[in-house]
Amino acid sequence: MLLLLATVCLICWSSIFWLQALYINLLERLFAWINQELKDTRKREMGQSDLESEKASEQGAIGDGPKDPAKRLSSPHIKSRLVRRVEQMSNMVNLGMELILEDEVTPHFVAAPTPPGQWNLLTRNLGQRVRDLHWRLWIVWLLGWLTRYVLLLPLRTLAAWASLFLTSIIAAILGQLPESHLKQLLVEQVLRQCFRIMAGCLPIIRRYHNTEHRPTMGICVCNHTSPLDVLVLMSDAYYTVTGQIHDGIIGLFQRALSRVSPQMWFDRRLLGDREALGCLLRLHGGSADRPPILLFPEGTCINNTAVMQFRKGSFAVSDVVYPLAISYDRRFSEAFWNSSRHSMLRYMFMLVSSWCIACDVWYMAPVRRLSAETPVEFSNRVKAAIAAQVNIDSLPWDGNLKRATPVRDWQE
Repeated sequence: MLLLLATVCLICWSSIFWLQALYINLLERLFAWINQELKDTRKREMGQSDLESEKASEQGAIGDGPKDPAKRLSSPHIKSRLVRRVEQMSNMVNLGMELILEDEVTPHFVAAPTPPGQWNLLTRNLGQRVRDLHWRLWIVWLLGWLTRYVLLLPLRTLAAWASLFLTSIIAAILGQLPESHLKQLLVEQVLRQCFRIMAGCLPIIRRYHNTEHRPTMGICVCNHTSPLDVLVLMSDAYYTVTGQIHDGIIGLFQRALSRVSPQMWFDRRLLGDREALGCLLRLHGGSADRPPILLFPEGTCINNTAVMQFRKGSFAVSDVVYPLAISYDRRFSEAFWNSSRHSMLRYMFMLVSSWCIACDVWYMAPVRRLSAETPVEFSNRVKAAIAAQVNIDSLPWDGNLKRATPVRDWQE
């Protein structure tokens, strides 16, 4: 009974747009107040430290301080001032070392840091803000923690698992129907509602832009941040999805989709699978009676601060592609999945314990390949257009560098 009630409540919440807008507005006001409090606290601390420094210097000039240099160094004012100077120097040294050690590639394979001076009350960012918190902010953080972990986490977890099993059961039933045009229409409409229910249970607040360019056929390419990309896009349109074969929760989702429509799952480590995928793309992309193909040419998840190198295969089989751009708002949660650090269950736990997942999707006008343009040049032009749409970097590096270091022969 509790499971059914939680599912119904979250479905109703996810289907009422003004409730989502009100929730986002309340969070934005709360975060604005928190950031202003942090700024005021920092200003007060800087003012007090400057005042103490002036008093200490005046005492030293007048001669009221200790005559013995050892005693003067042991003065609490001098000690506190030395500690502050060392902390400032340590921060500068830390930033310098980061500039030396980090390149322009590896920072995009980990969760992006929160902007300086901002905090969204998430516990995973608490360590960066402990020094700036006063009692009012501690109370607000505790209330937020209780709200997310005691109230929202159990309801979202129950509703998400219920929606996943519901989708699997419905897919198994639809898979028993004979192949026909009616089955295709039924699958598209029913599964779209199932995906919307799953997105509402997490919850994912979606905003779609330029819907007049929503694709109905051909090959669609999109930047890749998380497995949630498929859920977000399939909530608004139906696609034939391509991607790496997975186990666990993602594997269950892949098998559910494969029961009702032909999907293209492959193992990137097998050359035969990749060659077969190219043939299927060529056959499927030229058919007007089949749903559009959804591709993630980066081949891996990037933290939504850049677009990495696109594989040229999807741009060699078709002269027209339909770009999609997706951007997540990191104020409310971190949607990036660092698969080398977190398992899927750990990642899902982080999602359902966040405030929400807010994202924007832009449908872009179809891009046609120029007469003298190679597949690599075509892919770079589409990649740059997607990066410009979401205002992030366009980098020429291969995203698979996060899984393996470059071979020496590649560098020569």
